[in-house]
Amino acid sequence: MFPLLLAFLAAPAATAADVPSFWGRESIAVAGWPTGLLSTTIAEVRVPLHRSDSIVFQNTSAGLGVQIQAAPAFVVAGPRLSFAPIDVFEVNLKAARGWFFGNGLGLMPFDELSGTLSQTRGDREAEGFGSQMWLLGVEPTVKAKVWKLVMFDSWTIDYLDIDRPADIDSPYTYEALRDLVISFEEVTFEHQAGLLFEAMPGGDKPSLRFGPTYRDRWALNSKDRSAAVGVLIAAKPGVKPAVPTLVGLALWYVIDNDRVGPMPFLAAQVRWEVDVPLGKRPGI
Repeated sequence: MFPLLLAFLAAPAATAADVPSFWGRESIAVAGWPTGLLSTTIAEVRVPLHRSDSIVFQNTSAGLGVQIQAAPAFVVAGPRLSFAPIDVFEVNLKAARGWFFGNGLGLMPFDELSGTLSQTRGDREAEGFGSQMWLLGVEPTVKAKVWKLVMFDSWTIDYLDIDRPADIDSPYTYEALRDLVISFEEVTFEHQAGLLFEAMPGGDKPSLRFGPTYRDRWALNSKDRSAAVGVLIAAKPGVKPAVPTLVGLALWYVIDNDRVGPMPFLAAQVRWEVDVPLGKRPGI
């Protein structure tokens, strides 16, 4: 499914107001190889932290809110805390409850780490099962800009506790969001880094960034792993909140039990973001 990190790739905002604000993001992503559809909604109340004329203390904040992710295979929802004490570093903490649908698109029993291609899983659709889970996660990101080069390095570390149905004996299950075969109690890691050229600056102008990126995912207990390299492009053609950020991604697998070869992972995302001082209505 679509990398979680791409939330960072929104067009750089103008300097935030030094007052509490409502911050929200809605994104819709589609992907192929594997096929996926994901909606992510985040809403937070944010308060400014130490700010100054320094270029690294322009948009510091702490926020508290909720995050909801919905796909044909699952819904995951829960509280979220964001903390950005300096503009080159931010971290998100989250806790959530998840519900998996027994429609053959999500959880499926696995005895080994291969066999995750969409067609293979489609042939086993009747084996899919519904369940619930608890999730705890942390998402640190380091980012920097030198001249017109934007560098980022981000991690997503999640603890998952999936309820195992009484009639399931297999040690593993396929999990669609991470596209990994995992244990029912698992710790998953996602690391993504990139170097993007900023052709258009964003802020109070349209933005355009593109460049190479790398993504690595693995599970601590099952030992499943998937790594890929490729290119990423992010653009916001206008400055108003109604104008979305558009993101495209192509990744070629270099480590994977099923997908290493010429076929890339392809994804596209449309995202809207607002940051409005409390008591003020957003412009469109």
